[in-house]
Amino acid sequence: MTRWRKQIRFVMIAVAGFVLLVTVLPQVASGIGLGGLANRLDGTTTCSGSSDSSGSSGSSGSSGSSDSSSSCCSGSSGSSGSSGSSGCVTGPGTVTGTVTVTGAPVGFSPGVLGAGACPFVSPGQPLCAFPQFGLTSYGAGYTLSLSPGTWVLYAFYENTLFGGAFLGSPHVVTIESGANLVANATVPYAVPATLGVTVHVTGMPAGVTMTSASIVLCPSNLPYDGVTIPLPCVQNGSNTYPPSATPGSFVVTGLPAGKWTAYPGYCTDFGCVTNSNAGKPVTTVAGGTQRIVLTTPYLVPPEGRLTATVSVSGAPAGFNDPVGFMACQVALYGSSCSGFSGFTGPATMFLGDGIWTVTAYYTVSPFGNAVTGPTTNILIQGGRTSTVALDVPYQVLGTASGTIRITGMPPGVHATSYSIYACPIGSGGQNPFSFLSCVSETSGSGGFSYGAAASKRLGRTAHQGTLPKAAGVKINTFTLPTLTPGRWDIQVSYTTPFGYFYPPNDTIVNIAPGKTTTAKVKIPYQVPAIGIVKGSLTVVGIPGSSSSLVQACASAPVAGVCTGEVDAYPGSNGTYQLQLTPGIWWIQGVTYVYSGFTSETLTSPTQQLTVAAGSQTKANFTVTGP
Repeated sequence: MTRWRKQIRFVMIAVAGFVLLVTVLPQVASGIGLGGLANRLDGTTTCSGSSDSSGSSGSSGSSGSSDSSSSCCSGSSGSSGSSGSSGCVTGPGTVTGTVTVTGAPVGFSPGVLGAGACPFVSPGQPLCAFPQFGLTSYGAGYTLSLSPGTWVLYAFYENTLFGGAFLGSPHVVTIESGANLVANATVPYAVPATLGVTVHVTGMPAGVTMTSASIVLCPSNLPYDGVTIPLPCVQNGSNTYPPSATPGSFVVTGLPAGKWTAYPGYCTDFGCVTNSNAGKPVTTVAGGTQRIVLTTPYLVPPEGRLTATVSVSGAPAGFNDPVGFMACQVALYGSSCSGFSGFTGPATMFLGDGIWTVTAYYTVSPFGNAVTGPTTNILIQGGRTSTVALDVPYQVLGTASGTIRITGMPPGVHATSYSIYACPIGSGGQNPFSFLSCVSETSGSGGFSYGAAASKRLGRTAHQGTLPKAAGVKINTFTLPTLTPGRWDIQVSYTTPFGYFYPPNDTIVNIAPGKTTTAKVKIPYQVPAIGIVKGSLTVVGIPGSSSSLVQACASAPVAGVCTGEVDAYPGSNGTYQLQLTPGIWWIQGVTYVYSGFTSETLTSPTQQLTVAAGSQTKANFTVTGP
């Protein structure tokens, strides 16, 4: 959880060029040491006029000064007059500075150091629930960006991250837009307190075990509502890993002394919870150890546990395909599903309250498709375990194979690959779990998906898995050998030099166990929306380091500016290919010549070409050195 419990204190004085009102709260006025802080306004305004102010402190011997060449925007500073004008910087002001812990023992190093601010409400107000804050690190100071208005400012330190903040004295300031202020501050060291915590949970169901306990410890003026934890609160608890011998008890160290409200929490296998209705007051004492016992009734979690075993009935000897199960629940948008795969023995998942539809399956090579069993409805209740035994009847699979033909393909255009995607069709409509059994194959130049072709197998049906190699089989053939008996929907897509195309029609095949069904798939040619310009790029007389490309511009390039730029990088043999939308294009070869930290751009003569959808135009370019 990325949170902060940052309590802050600083000190501000008047800043030339804008009004900075410092109001020291009466109850903390003594010993503040305003002179120990240096404040200045950076020259970020644009108004005319000037001001200069300085002051010295009596208690610390240090001085602060402010000097700005311009004053913004109306009114006057506390020490010298300035005229206002238009054109001022607007927006938040910025406060930066350092924070020092005073009076600390030798070797003390705070875990967290910083400063922050709360909107001013009334004199003597406590720290707010969500202060704006900035942390120091590696010797650097803090930075706060504050909107114009009145703020209560603090400096703070924590012994450990999220361990409770030790505050300096609060100060009230009024900041105007665009101001930049430097404010260095101190926090007096205080001896930390320790709190021993024991959490009891009543009404814990049989079979449910507490794995760890926790506490949300909030300042007494900042109650925890069970939804959002105020930033000044502290969170701590016993460890779950490795398991604690006494998971209900733990110690919180490094706390500031003061009045708190402690809220109990605990974890079980079903998750963790904190009871915001069981808070108990406790007062920590500097240098002392207080003890508190917190009690909360068992809170029913929103999730239950499903434990399932999967068997495959009727499988032949030696069967060892991996099994799994999928649980799905109808949600507001579609379905919500969780699954396990590749396990042996019982498997467990945590699911939300409600009825879940569970389907078991086993996975078949080479495509990784799943043979599914019947669905089962399971009621999941929060904090309870549901156990189910699932079975998948073994099935003798069939094969679909055949050829693909694209009708209406223009001369000179060829398919570079085909992709087959096949899904079973359930009786009475589409089976909601059929996606488990869908398979795919890619022939030709493939990618990182099922059926991806190996480079040595181009020109024949190529699968990611191990399939028989048939000599002479062409790219437009397919084989799907792991289909369950029944009706299957086969969808075919293809690629050409113009891109990827997905025709609208499907092919339906009936698969019989142990049989091969032959299908001749016809799909209509899809007219591309782009055209192609291809050719070669030759570079002559350019020694040393360089890089080249072919550049297409939507208008004639002027002074090196190319609008609507489309680039193509040539291969090792110098050939390139551009895919362009229809229209007039200005195309040229470009070479960047590098020398040290500088580069020179050389271009070939520009060719103006008209590109039509589905056209292929050849254009060669030569870039010559100086």
